[in-house]
Amino acid sequence: MHLFDAHAHYDDERFKSEYEGGADAALRDARRAGVEYIVNSGADIKTSEASIALADSSVGRNDVPLVYASVGIHPTETYKYENMNDALDAVRALAARGRVVAIGEIGLDYHYPDTNKDVQREYFAAQLELARELGMPVVIHDRDAHGDVYDIIKNFRDVDIMMHCYSGSAEMARQYAAWGMRFSFGGVLTYKNAQKTRESALTVPRESVLLETDAPYLAPTPHRGKINCSAYMTYTAAALASLWGVDADEAAETALCNAKAFYRI
Repeated sequence: MHLFDAHAHYDDERFKSEYEGGADAALRDARRAGVEYIVNSGADIKTSEASIALADSSVGRNDVPLVYASVGIHPTETYKYENMNDALDAVRALAARGRVVAIGEIGLDYHYPDTNKDVQREYFAAQLELARELGMPVVIHDRDAHGDVYDIIKNFRDVDIMMHCYSGSAEMARQYAAWGMRFSFGGVLTYKNAQKTRESALTVPRESVLLETDAPYLAPTPHRGKINCSAYMTYTAAALASLWGVDADEAAETALCNAKAFYRI
């Protein structure tokens, strides 16, 4: 099986305490499981720098890098920066570094009651504009903010967009697909109570579907509740294959080709 993990966080501290051997061991396990590419996503300036460092040090098969990076400011991290323009300048500089393939993850997250929605929307639109300026694809985080995310990205239909860990409705997915957007699905696809997610994965064109882990989060069944890693993608690929009525190798290969096209690798 050939796999592309379209979204992960191997710089997360959980790998030090919960995965035997840490992130290095998890990446070795991923290679053994057939994972050929991983995009490690930044959530702020510090983790974006860590993602680049991880990508620069990674070794894959036949001298092809295993890890690539995306850089950006996650909506729940926008409070860290006093000056948005300075923060955006930092992201712009990071985006020019080697093995950086996208802006992200960026977006909106209204899950927490103390959320400053105005600031999140400002950062989201500004980073989309930055991606447009740089001609780079974008990885979007949308949690409990479907309407506002829609209202903002409809003005950026010329930007290549992937909805990371898509959780919206099938109806909205159809609209996004009509705009040429991509959708990444992870371990949630294997959960018994995730019928809406499976419906969305069936609704959109197969050429728009990517697979991810969001490691160390959202481990698939039968590892749900434990730390997630790219080696577990075989379960998610099998779940997607079951929906499509194909074998797991074919589903994994389709998702890999889609991810390479989106990230321009």
